[in-house]
Amino acid sequence: MNRLLSYLLLALLATFSTTGSGLAFLTELRERGYSLIPAPQQVKLSEGDIVVDESWGIETGPEGRFSAGWIRNWSDKLHRLSFEGTGSGRIVLRVVPGTAKGAKTDRTAAQAYKLEITDHMVEITGNTVQGLFYGVQSFLQLLKRQQHGKLTLPVGVITDWPDLELRFIHWDFLHHQKRPETIRRLLDWLALFKVNCVGFEIIDKYEFPRRPIAGCPGAYTKEEMQEFARYALERNIQIVPVVQAPGHFSYVLKHPQFAHLRADGSNYQACMCDEDAIQLIFDLYQDLIDATPGVEYFHVATDEVYYAGICDKCEREYNPENRSRIWLEFVNRAHGWLAERGRKMITWVEYPLLPRHVPLLPDGLINGVIWLEDGYVNISRKIIEGGNRVRQLSYTSMHGAELLFPNYFNTLYRGSDFEGRLYVAARKPRGAIEAGADPLGSFAASWDTSGPHEETFWLGWITVTQYAWSSYAPEIEQSVADFMEVFYGQGGENMAGVYRLLQKGARFFEAGWDRVISRERPLAYGNSQGPGIGTQRWDLTLGVPPLKAAEAGQEAELFSRKYAKILADARSRRDEIDQLIHMLSDRLARVERNRYNLEVFLSVAYLERHFPETILALESAEKSLLAAAEAGKEDNAETKVSHLLAAEKEVRRLLARRERMWQHVVQTWEKSRYPKNRDYNGREYLYIGSDVKDGFAGRRRGLDYLIAPFQRMDLEEWREKLVQKTQEYATKHGVQLDN
Repeated sequence: MNRLLSYLLLALLATFSTTGSGLAFLTELRERGYSLIPAPQQVKLSEGDIVVDESWGIETGPEGRFSAGWIRNWSDKLHRLSFEGTGSGRIVLRVVPGTAKGAKTDRTAAQAYKLEITDHMVEITGNTVQGLFYGVQSFLQLLKRQQHGKLTLPVGVITDWPDLELRFIHWDFLHHQKRPETIRRLLDWLALFKVNCVGFEIIDKYEFPRRPIAGCPGAYTKEEMQEFARYALERNIQIVPVVQAPGHFSYVLKHPQFAHLRADGSNYQACMCDEDAIQLIFDLYQDLIDATPGVEYFHVATDEVYYAGICDKCEREYNPENRSRIWLEFVNRAHGWLAERGRKMITWVEYPLLPRHVPLLPDGLINGVIWLEDGYVNISRKIIEGGNRVRQLSYTSMHGAELLFPNYFNTLYRGSDFEGRLYVAARKPRGAIEAGADPLGSFAASWDTSGPHEETFWLGWITVTQYAWSSYAPEIEQSVADFMEVFYGQGGENMAGVYRLLQKGARFFEAGWDRVISRERPLAYGNSQGPGIGTQRWDLTLGVPPLKAAEAGQEAELFSRKYAKILADARSRRDEIDQLIHMLSDRLARVERNRYNLEVFLSVAYLERHFPETILALESAEKSLLAAAEAGKEDNAETKVSHLLAAEKEVRRLLARRERMWQHVVQTWEKSRYPKNRDYNGREYLYIGSDVKDGFAGRRRGLDYLIAPFQRMDLEEWREKLVQKTQEYATKHGVQLDN
């Protein structure tokens, strides 16, 4: 009991000491009205604030030149402030090793800084150039414009360092390719939040000089990738290549030239017993090493390697033991190969590796995910017992397969209560530590399976970063508020409410469709349980009102009966989304920063609204068909025709609204992305899906996967049939129709 009480007391003290405040729910900075994310480790504020204006100057030596330029650029971008240096106020930038104390390791101490704010001086001192850069980000975030228009800072001292060395966010290029200017903008903002690694899951969006067939038309060139890497390194961010292989390999194996390297004929996975397949993978690695000079890490994405050893070139029996050993052989070989080229290897340590084989992992490997539930959590201790050492990243998926918008907050999802991803992220690093793991960093995964826009990922990326930097504070609600204030600036009031409404609209959109046997995709090769299992593919769509309702009336299988449950909520959902659209439109005109983010959100809101809009329009059209049936029973031909025309008009107007909405979505999304799977410079994109995976965004070559469920309803054909039916009835009964 005494040991338990001591443990609880230590945990409580750790919570308080990270903020320098005795409050459990508010940091000292938040109490004073200032936002800083990630929250700093130690804060000691004095009474009063100081005013900073354009007359202040910047003093630094050679080691601070980049940070000084960053201040000038970002103070203008964030605060419309240009430091002229004509007054007495000074911002002093220095590098003095050992100034900021408290970090646990040399690598985290290198990122530490001290920020001292007094009447006419702001001193930012880094233990290294990197620490100085992070101190500058805190200074820029803390500058706050008050109601009188002046920019202020709180008097006091902040001493800060990260708990975890590496803070990854994840870019998955599976279904889209960012424009170069988008990559630079994202890197700039990630630097402001002290992110220091980007897991660049390139898929086929690189030209791969050694294997150019593997690169898609218009892929990034070697020169472009090297420029991205240089640009990121200037901002203390490493662009770490993430290569999916030997599983999830259809982006390469779909090409006929590589068909002979498939495992058991499936384009999902390469044969792991084929030396040519291994050399193909290593050629991709080498191309990306060449493309990212100066980067320390390389991510070998060995997740979901379902079929290790299944192909006929493998001599060993296909069973769990040999699957695990073949996976291990690949990982050990890749680790040695990368070590010879100066890269530290990150991988996903998971199935098919058996827990008893963990000690056979190579010394120095970094496991990209900490599993708390299946025997891998104490991997570091197991490796030590085996004579080696493996570090881990605290992995949090901030988006999985949900449509349109992440499940950031608690919700009902696919029939079950779903804990919001933000709350999971807030406890992940400290939970991993308390469970016995030794995390080297964090990994904020955001998968492109369902094809959401990357602008929807910001809150998730920065939340994971927050709790990798300061794992025990603040509360998640404050962290969200701090993010909103820094990311949007003034004019972004109640953005958390906007996010909740976006999530709610997305869940209504996702839950409302019928799942029907696919007519678009062939049967799958198999799933994680083996070949031939879980092969059925499904499409999302809705039925349409039966045209025979115009004759049979209530005896028909009515749309309104089939979808009564959805219709019961459709009006309130549409009204909520209308409110959301007004909120976004209002904030678009007022926020200081990141308006494009709100443009994307607005396009998502319009797409979400089109779902209840469609259901309600079809209900209305069906009511007109039923009224036409009643008129027909009374031999009132003109009335029946008028009701048929009303049904046609309802659907025609619906289709017109869809077209306007869709043009808006495409125009908005392609500001930051190239057209999905484009042809380029005379080369056609080869559109072939995975033989195993079947994500929402993979169901169309282009961006129209977002409206594919609507398209499958084929309302254009339904309307044409109704027009024909109306014309035939009118002609037969002598009713004149306008053109």
